[in-house]
Amino acid sequence: MTRYNKFQNQKTEVNGITFDSKLEADRFQQLKLMELAGEITNLRLQVEFQIFQGYINPDTGEKTKSSNYVGDFMYTDIHEHKVIVEDTKGIETPDFKLKWKLVQSQYPQYEFRKVTRDDV
Repeated sequence: MTRYNKFQNQKTEVNGITFDSKLEADRFQQLKLMELAGEITNLRLQVEFQIFQGYINPDTGEKTKSSNYVGDFMYTDIHEHKVIVEDTKGIETPDFKLKWKLVQSQYPQYEFRKVTRDDV
């Protein structure tokens, strides 16, 4: 039985790794080929970036959790001499849009790219 999530993404396994969507799995295969060709290096998956530090309100004791953005892929582009963080996206939720803006503003040393089905 094929299992879909609320966005109709189909979990897909490639090389023993389970991806949240076929798009993400397809992009992984492209990036692996680019790595073998020497176009990129240091390919990493599911890289986490903190965008908001949790804290405890000293007056009320109320806890606020940290918030993180997790990029699907991170790698170094040999030709552009840049570290790229990619997110494969079919649907952009309001939560994603906010985190996307925050992570870009807090980590300017990286180039952030959205990858859609048209890109793969």
